[in-house]
This record gives sequence, C-alpha cells and structure tokens, in this order.
Amino acid sequence: MIKTIVIIGAGLAGATAARSLRAQGYQGKIHMVGEEACVAYDRPSLSKDVLAGKLGDPPFIMDPFWYASADIDLHLGVRVTSIDVVSRQVLFESGHTLAYDRLLLATGVRARRMAIMGCELAGIHTLRDNADSFALRQVLGPGKSLVIVGGGLIGCEVATTARKAGTTVTILEAGDELLLRVLGHKIGAWCRAELELMGVRIELNAQASHFEGKGHVRAVVCADGRRVAADVVLISIGAEPADELARAAGIACERGVLVDATGASSCPEVFAVGDVAAWPLRAGGRRSLETYMNSQMQAETAAAAMLGTPVPAPQVPTSWTEIAGHRMQMIGDFGGPGEIVLRGDVQNGQPLVLFRLLDGRIEAATAINAAKEFSIATRLVVGRVPVSAKQLQDASLNLRELLKTKAQLCT
Repeated sequence: MIKTIVIIGAGLAGATAARSLRAQGYQGKIHMVGEEACVAYDRPSLSKDVLAGKLGDPPFIMDPFWYASADIDLHLGVRVTSIDVVSRQVLFESGHTLAYDRLLLATGVRARRMAIMGCELAGIHTLRDNADSFALRQVLGPGKSLVIVGGGLIGCEVATTARKAGTTVTILEAGDELLLRVLGHKIGAWCRAELELMGVRIELNAQASHFEGKGHVRAVVCADGRRVAADVVLISIGAEPADELARAAGIACERGVLVDATGASSCPEVFAVGDVAAWPLRAGGRRSLETYMNSQMQAETAAAAMLGTPVPAPQVPTSWTEIAGHRMQMIGDFGGPGEIVLRGDVQNGQPLVLFRLLDGRIEAATAINAAKEFSIATRLVVGRVPVSAKQLQDASLNLRELLKTKAQLCT
C-alpha cells in the first residue's frame, strides 16, 4: 500500500504531478521538496513579461493556497543531498530524512555554463529562475549593450525583450543558423531576418573563445578573432539535467534520468518527469525535452503509474515561443528525414505553417501567427493522419478536412 510519496522538485512538473495524484484519488502523504523558497511559477515568462518589467513576478502555476487545501506538505528552500534507494529515504542537508513508498524526481535542469577565460567576471548572466530574470532586468535599457552567447529559444526571446527596452543586442551563434534544433534551418533563417529588422546584430559561426574585462566583462572574443563589446553578457547555450542525485543513488542516467514511457526509472519505486527525465519519444530514441507541455503530460502519466495504473505515453515534443513579435508553436522534431512543406505566406499576412512530411505522415509542424492551424496540425501529427504534400500546400483546402480522412479510415 502506498502511504507516502516524496516529490523532489517543486516546479511545474512536480506541482502538476501532485495535483494529478490528488485528482486520481490518492489520499496518502505527499511531500514536495524544492530548493527555491517559493511554490511553482511560470518560467516561460522570465524571458518575456517578467524581464520586460510588465510583471513584477512570474504567475504561479497554481494558487499558493491550493497546496494546503490539497494537504501537500511543502519543504521549500531546502536541499536534498542524497537518496537511499535501499531504505527508501531521502536525506536533507540539515540531516533530516523522509521515508517514501514512491519517489518522483522532478529536479529540472541547470543552465549550462562556459569554462573559458574570464567566465568569472561580473556582468555575465544565465537565465533559469526568477532571481536571474530580476538581475538581468536591472542592467538592461537604453545605452546598454548586451551580448547573448547562443541563438536558441531563450537567447532569441531575451534579444526580443531587450531590444524593445532599447538595449543594443548582439547574438553570437556557434552554428550556421539560429534555432536549428527546435525550428530547423528555414524557420531559423526567417527568425534571424525578423530579429535583424528589430535591430539585433547576429553573428553566425561565432564560437566564443574568452571574455575580456577587469572585474567586469567588457567584451566577448570569438575563436576567429571577432570582438564584440558588451556591458552585459547572457550565456544561453542550453541546459544540463539536474540528475546528480539519481546518479549518486545508482539510478541509470544518460543526459537525464533514463525512464520508460510511464516515467519509471531503473530503480523500483523511483520515477522521473520533466526536464530531468530522458523520456522515450514516439519517433524513437529518448531525451530530456525541456518543454512546458511535455513536462505536464509526463507528470500526469507518472502520477498514474505510481498509483499502479500505468499507461505508456511516448512523447512528441511540443512547445511555443514569441520572437520578434511573432508567436510560434511547434510539435515534433524538424531535424529528421523527409520533405519540408510550406503552407501560407507570413510576409503577405497569411498564417504560415511549415510541415515535415515523411512517408505520407506529418512528423513535425511549426505555425507562425497561426493558432487555429496549429491546433489542427497537432491533431494531424498525433493522429498520424495520412496526407500528401499537395494537400498541405493547397491553401484552399481547410486542414480540418484532412482530419476526416482518419475518421473515414476508422469506420
């Protein structure tokens, strides 16, 4: 009988799991442990409205009063130092211990740092939590120059926000295009052009070599000798799963805690969800997805599995962003094989959707300023509806009509 569940990590994935456990009828003890001194909040807003000063603090995921009403025992502002999987206990830095029947790891990721000369200088930032966003907000504005090392989602989001605040912005991207991992080359190039229209300077194939300055950063120097002056630097080169507790406990990890499609780890009674989990993908392989929506789906799946009703849920990466005034929604990976198909023309004010088509099925889709189309595209991807490139390109054909194909095949 499951009497006590301990959740290490009080962010989105941990909070969603706790809510799902209660929704599924679990009435036993739930302990939620978090290193930050507050309950779960919306991290995507940190690079947008919070950084812009439109919000003083990010919105909470759930009302702070919910935890007490749901009888969740919160342990905030504390750190777990080890997990004993034999005695099924977690040990706190204070020496206090908690026993568990089921343990859920939802420890997330930490920003990847750069071990290069000058990395200790003041004025070099990363962005992972509310304190990071507040610190960065204080040093942006007219007359300031920001260099962002890394042209991924967070880097491009911060560039957008900083330019709107009047900051001079340069992005240094080591690859040959922005946003390659999540958006692919074609949309990445389009985003670069939109950012440049805002006044963002973008340097591609620019590998940061070292930082210059005396006490405070003054410039970023690239491996090929390019030098970019900076009052402020943001390192935005990805994140590392915070899986050290699992590794030390002997739980299998490989760039995250290795789990099956229910969230179960290699150790009985231990599960992992969210950014720390290397979760199986529907398209094959597994990895940490680092997306809001996938974290929620994983948390709900693992909650059911912990309670003995496992329903495997291989993931399809699903996320969104706002860059240069455009809302982009993404499902699937654009890095795989297949044909890239364009529908619409955003330059002429039409909704634009980009598809990756493989063997007559949509494996990935990206929508720009096209929420309705993305909703249908998501159903086409998840439902593995058979389509052709000609159908997708025909703007006169309502995408919803393609959903009828699956319905007809199922009758």
